[in-house]
Amino acid sequence: MRKKIFALSIFVLFIATLVFAADYKKDIVGNWTYEFKGQQAAVEHKADGTFTLVMGTTTVKGTYTVKGNTLTLITEGKNTPYTIQSYDGKKMTMKRDKDNRVIIYVKK
Repeated sequence: MRKKIFALSIFVLFIATLVFAADYKKDIVGNWTYEFKGQQAAVEHKADGTFTLVMGTTTVKGTYTVKGNTLTLITEGKNTPYTIQSYDGKKMTMKRDKDNRVIIYVKK
């Protein structure tokens, strides 16, 4: 009987994880602002997998992918992965994997 209850508990947890898992692929689409090294930046992630980032007089364009909680920005063949840590509908907190720098996107 205990084995059946344990197996049922594991199954329920698995289903709950699937149902309540964030869909970062959809969540990332839109216009965001964030601060980087004391400077305000704006980024637009489009549903087609492209992005445009503007910081001061610099504009960077590229593509991106989202797999699970990993956002990868691709510019000029260079991949920069970020681990998405949280999203509350307005703010998305992520960590750049190469140096653990925390970036907080704020939805416009």
